[in-house]
Amino acid sequence: MTSRHDGHPDHILALLGYLMDAFRRELPLRLELVDLEGAPGVTRSLRGSQIRLLSLTPEEGLRVTDLADRAGMTKQSLGEFATTLEAQGLLESVRDPADRRVRILRPTADGMAAVRIGQRVIEDLEQEYRQQYGAERWDTLREILLAITSSSEGTPTS
Repeated sequence: MTSRHDGHPDHILALLGYLMDAFRRELPLRLELVDLEGAPGVTRSLRGSQIRLLSLTPEEGLRVTDLADRAGMTKQSLGEFATTLEAQGLLESVRDPADRRVRILRPTADGMAAVRIGQRVIEDLEQEYRQQYGAERWDTLREILLAITSSSEGTPTS
């Protein structure tokens, strides 16, 4: 399946990818403009994937394996992300008191601030798309995506 206009594929994976690419391009530009007053440890160079991982990490923390499952990543990939976020002071790693072999990842105060800032920037971008493409159309897109992601393992429901 290819688009009538540019020769690029227009199947759902490509279309969702194009939307994600647009968000990924715009997010760092918007973060540059955000007032970080009250959140001085939050870096302006955060990527969307880092904000996503932080937002998937509950305040009380989560085992590395469980967080990797939640994020749809391998444990090794998650470890690389975690190392970067720890170096930036946005995530911390602690040992599970019940089982010292288990590592728990949890956001720091700056990590939680990064999530709030990222969420605000993403909401602003969504609002612009909503205005540009029409509230009803955008809301329908969101409802469909929420329904798909809420279904069992993302499989279609009848």
